[in-house]
Amino acid sequence: MPDTLFFLILGHIFGDFALQTDYMAKHKGTNKAVLSLHVFIYVVTVAAFWWLGEFLLGQRPFPTPFAGAILATLYVQHWLQDQFKSTKTNGGKHAFFVDQAAHLAVLYIIRIIY
Repeated sequence: MPDTLFFLILGHIFGDFALQTDYMAKHKGTNKAVLSLHVFIYVVTVAAFWWLGEFLLGQRPFPTPFAGAILATLYVQHWLQDQFKSTKTNGGKHAFFVDQAAHLAVLYIIRIIY
């Protein structure tokens, strides 16, 4: 039986890959509105999968005020991280894997503290 982390990761996959358009991927490093839209879609998607997981697993009701604070923090963290990756790295494979590892680490931390 999967746990909450499984659903958070599914939300990450959909939000960071499936729902990110080529335009977003290309312009989020130079256009803060595009980056903000990408991150908004990402956080909403992660929240939807998180809620689905909590519902299917019979866990605590979602959302709670604490979950809202976590999602707000996730928004800021993802925005800053994507901005840094887009402007301060060469965008190679190494940057991609470090970026994804950091995103997954944050989701694991959410799983632990929530």
